[in-house]
Parts: sequence; structure tokens; C-alpha cells
Amino acid sequence: MFRNPRLLLFAFALVAGAVLVVLLASTIGRSPVRPPLPNPNGYDDFIKASEALLWNVDDFPTLDHDSFAALVSTNAEPMRLLRLGLTRQCVMPTDSALTNNYNLLPGMRRLAQLLTAEGRLREMEKRPAEAAQSYVDALRYGNEVSRGGFLINRLLGITCEAIGYAPLAKLAPKLNPDEACAVLRDLDKLDVGRVTWAEVQQSERRFMRYQRGKHFNPIMWVMGWWQIRQAMQRAETKTKTVVARERLLAAELALRCYQSAHGHPPARLDDLVTNYLSHVPQDSFSRQPLVYCAQGTNWLLYSVGSDGVDDGGKPVGRGLASKGDLFFDSP
Repeated sequence: MFRNPRLLLFAFALVAGAVLVVLLASTIGRSPVRPPLPNPNGYDDFIKASEALLWNVDDFPTLDHDSFAALVSTNAEPMRLLRLGLTRQCVMPTDSALTNNYNLLPGMRRLAQLLTAEGRLREMEKRPAEAAQSYVDALRYGNEVSRGGFLINRLLGITCEAIGYAPLAKLAPKLNPDEACAVLRDLDKLDVGRVTWAEVQQSERRFMRYQRGKHFNPIMWVMGWWQIRQAMQRAETKTKTVVARERLLAAELALRCYQSAHGHPPARLDDLVTNYLSHVPQDSFSRQPLVYCAQGTNWLLYSVGSDGVDDGGKPVGRGLASKGDLFFDSP
């Protein structure tokens, strides 16, 4: 069949055209009606906070106590605006961000670093509960700063959450039961109000329609579609990873609180619901409950990780493609 080269070429062109039509049909269409932006909008407070930063906080990990204190006190106004934004409903105004998105990102990231610098100062001053609150605020900020945004905004949010998560995971074992339970309540609330991957996909499709409307070239569009598809797959893995880590940390703290109250760990994660968690924490990779096994006075708790395979508690290595299971303090 198709021994004639012209017929073969025609058939290929026909199939390629059909594929292009299907791809266009999957992305072209009327944008869903977006609800009105909240007023006041917490995102506006985040922008003002980033513009009010007085120091470059990129080098904060190398600072001593006095430098940390100076950094935090000098940026009291940006910190006030940031936390004001966290008390309000927050949605990125995507209409204006379509043409002015990238310029805001560095300042937005520095706000998460500022929160972490505040947490580090509080740790130096032996105030672990307040330090934990600073780190939790960085997680909340990372979630809210990407709400309503595009793929690049969610990647910014993931970065901000990672900035706050690393020191929080190190601090968690040092918290007493009351301090651990306070952090747990915040993490549980964060998980309930988390930005979903479906929201990110919807916003990104809107951005692609905008770009296509400016200048449509079918060949370049197909190439761009393929590139963004790969970028979305990588970003989805990063999103699942940060979600799994935060759920693991919440479950770890809940287990510590339960053990402190009862003298032993629970038989099942279900036993944590109501008193410590609002729901059984799900593994973002398997869509099943996190793997849990009580072991005397201790326990084994992990996510199956990005490969989706339960390796029986074998720790994952570094990198998104590493095989193994993910723990709350995995690298």
C-alpha cells in the first residue's frame, strides 16, 4: 500500500493536518469567564512589599546575628505588607500580567527569603515556635503568590515554598508537642486551600491563547506546544513533590503529637483525623494515603515518589528523576 511516493507524501500531510486540527481544537475556544478579582487583593500587597524591599536578601544564609537583625528590622514595612496580603484573598491579575509578568518574579522570590531570614533570626534567639511560623508563612506565601497565575508563577511559588520548607523540616524535630501542633494546624489549613494543578493548566492555556493571538504561525505553534507540554510535565512533577513533602511533614508532626498524648504511635493514619488532621493525607504521586507502618514506639512514613513505585522505604536520592521513596526530610 502507498507504493507511490506522492500518495505517501499526501497521506503524511493529511495525517499531520488532522493532528494540527485536533491540537488547535483542544486549545482554541472561548476562555472561561473569570470571576472578578478580590478587592482588596492580597496580590497587590505582595507587589508593594517586593517593591519596598531595601536590601538584597540573596546572601542571607551567610549573615551573622546582627546582620540578620538589621536585615529584618530594615525591611519591617515589606514584611508588614507581605503578611497583610496573607490575610486577604489573593488572585494574580492575569490580564495585566500577560505583558508584565517576568519583571515581578525576582522581587517576589526575595520576599520568601526575607521570611526565612526572619525565621533564622528567631532560631538564633531561641524562639523556635516563632521561627516555625516564619517558615510556614513562606509556604503559605508560595501558594498564594501563584494563585491564578501561569506556569511560571506556579514555579515561582514552588521555589518560595522550598525556601521555607527546608529550614522548617530541620526545625520540626526540635519542636515540643504544643509547638508542633500549632505548626500542624497551619499545614493542614494550607493543604485544604492549596492551588490545584488544574488551576495552573487552565491559566497556562489562557496564556497560550494570548500568545497565539499576537502572531500565529502553525509550525512555530506546534513546536511551542510540544515544548510547553514537556515543561508542564516537569512542573507537574515538581508540584507533586512539594505537595508530598508538606503532607509528609504535616503527618509527621501529627504522629509526634499523637505519640506525646498517648505514649505510642497510632495503628493507622485514620486515627489522626479529627484531633490532629482534617483528613487522611494523600500521596500526590499515587493518589492513595501516604505509606505508614507503626514500628513499636517509632514509625515508617513516606511517599512512593516520582517513579510511583513503593520501594519499601528505600530513601530517594537527589534530583527529580531519582528512584526511591520520599520522606519529609529527604534531600
